[in-house]
Amino acid sequence: MIAFASTVSINRPAEKVFSVLTDFEQYLARWADGPIAATKTTPGETQVGTRFIVTAKVGPFRVRSPYEVLAWEPPHRVAGRGMAGPIRFEEEYLLSRADESTKLEQWIRAWPRGPFRLAQGLAEHQLRRLIPADLERLRLLVESLAV
Repeated sequence: MIAFASTVSINRPAEKVFSVLTDFEQYLARWADGPIAATKTTPGETQVGTRFIVTAKVGPFRVRSPYEVLAWEPPHRVAGRGMAGPIRFEEEYLLSRADESTKLEQWIRAWPRGPFRLAQGLAEHQLRRLIPADLERLRLLVESLAV
């Protein structure tokens, strides 16, 4: 198993950060590396149990992966689980006030599957580069949107 946390400070209120972070259909592809679209497959408002299909581009291929919301506590906490190619993962985002900004912490646990278990070190190295870069793109996106 791979497990680690990343943190970013975003100069916007937690409500704004939470709304962009959790609007997968509109914003996920704009800040997360890989996904090009997300489609909610559960009717109604997003809550615990809501499911999405996330489409990512991997080289010349498009890969569709499930994602399920496991915790939903606006604007302070959201968690989910999904697949990213050969890696199963669970993630949790915690938002807290930090002066005039929002501290966003992401905790992730990932389990490479099949032959990718043998390359767990490489997968961990890539995730440790990818996640902070994703959070930085999220910060830039949220801060660029009107308050």
